[in-house]
Amino acid sequence: MKRTFSTNTIIIAGCVSFFSLSIPVVGYAISLPAGFEDIYNQKNSGIFEITQRNHSLGSVTVKYDREQAWLSTVGALVDQLYDPDMPRLSISRDTLMSELSLPLKRVSKAGYDGNAINARIDESTAVIELIFPESYFSTQASATDSPLIVYKSHPGYAHSHNLSYLSDNFNDSFAFTSTDTLGLTGNSYINGVWNYTDGYNFTLDELALNIEQKKIHYKLGRQRMSDSLLNSTPSVSYSFFSPVSIDGVSLGYSPEHYVYRNSGAASPVTVYFPDSGTVEVYRSGRLIDMQQFPAGMHHLDTETWPAGGYTIELIVKLANGTQQRKSQPFYKRTGTFRSGDIEYLIQLGRYDERQGQFRSSRYSDDSSRVDGNMMGSALLGYTTQSATSVGSGLLVDDSHYYFSGSLDMPVDTWIAERFYSDGLLGEHGSYAWMAGINKNFGHYGFDLNYRTNRYKGPETFYHRVGIVSAYDYDTWQMNASTLLPWGIGLSVSYGLETLYHSWSRQNRSRYENWDVNLSKDFLLSELVNLRMDLGYHQGNNDYRYDNASVSSQSFTRDRRVYAQLTLSARERSYNHYQSFFLRSRMTDSDSEGDSYSGDYNLDIYNPEFDRSGKYSMRAGITKNNNGQKIATAGMTVDNNLGYTSASISKDFGHNGYTQKYLAQRSGFAIGDGQASFGKLDTVSALIVDATDLPQGQYFEVRNKTGTPTVVEGGSKTTLSLQPHQKIAPVVDQVYTGDQQEFYTFKTRTTSTWIMPGQVYTVKVEGKKNQTVTGRIYFDGRPLGSARVVGGNTVTDEEGLFVGDFSLAVNDKISELSVIHDGVNYVCPLQEENIKLTHGVMQIREVNCEIK
Repeated sequence: MKRTFSTNTIIIAGCVSFFSLSIPVVGYAISLPAGFEDIYNQKNSGIFEITQRNHSLGSVTVKYDREQAWLSTVGALVDQLYDPDMPRLSISRDTLMSELSLPLKRVSKAGYDGNAINARIDESTAVIELIFPESYFSTQASATDSPLIVYKSHPGYAHSHNLSYLSDNFNDSFAFTSTDTLGLTGNSYINGVWNYTDGYNFTLDELALNIEQKKIHYKLGRQRMSDSLLNSTPSVSYSFFSPVSIDGVSLGYSPEHYVYRNSGAASPVTVYFPDSGTVEVYRSGRLIDMQQFPAGMHHLDTETWPAGGYTIELIVKLANGTQQRKSQPFYKRTGTFRSGDIEYLIQLGRYDERQGQFRSSRYSDDSSRVDGNMMGSALLGYTTQSATSVGSGLLVDDSHYYFSGSLDMPVDTWIAERFYSDGLLGEHGSYAWMAGINKNFGHYGFDLNYRTNRYKGPETFYHRVGIVSAYDYDTWQMNASTLLPWGIGLSVSYGLETLYHSWSRQNRSRYENWDVNLSKDFLLSELVNLRMDLGYHQGNNDYRYDNASVSSQSFTRDRRVYAQLTLSARERSYNHYQSFFLRSRMTDSDSEGDSYSGDYNLDIYNPEFDRSGKYSMRAGITKNNNGQKIATAGMTVDNNLGYTSASISKDFGHNGYTQKYLAQRSGFAIGDGQASFGKLDTVSALIVDATDLPQGQYFEVRNKTGTPTVVEGGSKTTLSLQPHQKIAPVVDQVYTGDQQEFYTFKTRTTSTWIMPGQVYTVKVEGKKNQTVTGRIYFDGRPLGSARVVGGNTVTDEEGLFVGDFSLAVNDKISELSVIHDGVNYVCPLQEENIKLTHGVMQIREVNCEIK
């Protein structure tokens, strides 16, 4: 919730440094100017954002004085405090309701009373922090214990689409993809994914009823098998399964309903504290975390630590001044899986070999029907607390059986931090497996993997296309990169692929390639850089054909040494970024030839003609010794209308090849009795309603740390929101150069977790701050020591004042209310006496009368 404003805040010049708000002031121990006594001791009121342990609970009206604070709408605050994403409380709702309904003691950072709920008020930011005693929090929740989200029954509809058009010298093609999600209740929805492409006509990838019941996900209808595998067994690898759509039912584990679901797994780190103290965590000499604990054995929270495998050094500093040191290997793997949970997926249905196509212009009606290949699977996965994941399962693909297995585990060696593998074992001794290792640390990166597929079944099924395809191949892939002395980068890659065209590993094609690259950057200035690349490439293509009567072999090799110089210039300001590249590439290869190119890119953020958009423009030209002269130009617009990209390229050389491309992504959402069109690429959304804000002003809205959207005052737009997230929008004003219009905001929306197909409305409300200065008169004389109501100020002896007023967006100050010696005055304002300069309202003089 965006921080809002407070009213009647008293600013006492010269007195701030003489007392603390946490110390009660008896009588008038501080000498105050005449007329300040009643103001100094009065109750003030304002709208404050209430927080607890950095969690926003919403904005409520608060009355407060120097010693206490009184909260309104306590029930709504209590509901927020018992939300699943809040720290768990050990006291009952009734007890908490009673304590928050009483006056809360005001404290400063140094004046906390640990036996009751205290309030720390920051009037400058309109925030009140509630401080609870430690005894109010539950000590039973562990670091791996995560509550489940809560949601409401709320129907809605979210649609997103992507259309593209490509035209060149040979043909034109058009493609359209749509994702539609209809929310029925809180945990049930219908999701559909379909596309249309020239030459393929209509394809339906998914149309299924989904039901999510806590940690179980049910599906009925056409569904993409790969989605179910990823969602229900996220820690398991299936690199040999083809992406197909099945018509059937599935039941699987779902981690989506965890409040903290993207936890992954990490090695446990425990530290024993003989006394209270602090532990500092270092990685390669760099501090990455610091945590404090009382005496006892404690598990460290590793949520903010970097992913990967590395050695950590722990320095424990105890309260008595002693230190302890400890080193241990650590590994962390991120993902939607959780250690300790059993992952499972059961699927039963049938599928089309052409992966969901009902009709295609490439095939006749007989061959394009739904083939009805039956399938069934039962899969399991589990991740230990040491971040080791194992999985296994059984798959029936039509009349073929396969057993699958998967392993992902940390290793602590100088060359690798992770080992991963998965494989299949089928009928007749057919098998497929892959294994790999990788390591990423600082400037060092290494990845090595091997894959093989061996089919030993009947020859009639060779080249069969199914969930598991029947053909033979072997591949090796290796990539390594590091930083040598003098800042020289080295990268090496190797690949070997062998594909067998006939049964029993006959008639093979083999492709082998080596690439070695050395690079060095020279920073010529703050904005200009020169990069030098020197590289070697070798590619070998070997084809062998054998049968009973004919045998042949062909072999080709491509070798080249190249050098490339790249001169780049970059410049950035608050609303744009531009870059320019000049490249010269020289090689000893006659087929490639030397080439020269130039590229220019310009990104403009929130331009004056479209404050909601980001505009990216690019242009380039390339020339080589083979006669090619290619020019390209393109533009991408990312704004409230969606994502639109257009480009054109033309070869002015001998072939005259021209290509044109256009793409557009957008969508619309319907919910809460409203509808809005805009940028949308998720299955749930928020409708941002800024119709009560002034036109000509722009406001950025985001949900927590998600991708923001910009909305103009007086209009509505959509905000993409991933499902299973808590709705907690934040609003900021986009600077437009107008220094006279600044606002503070609050949002009104349903406080809950959003589910697939749900659409909620966020109503954005604003207040503008108006500074007013002038002189107040009564009966021809200055009215001194008078309080200006709503202006947070008091007049001096000459009747002069400077006040700050919080007004509704369309409100104007037509009169002032003043209190002096218990008498209320009203002071009408005359237009001819008002002057507005740089956002400050200057009033020449105001004549008041008794109210």
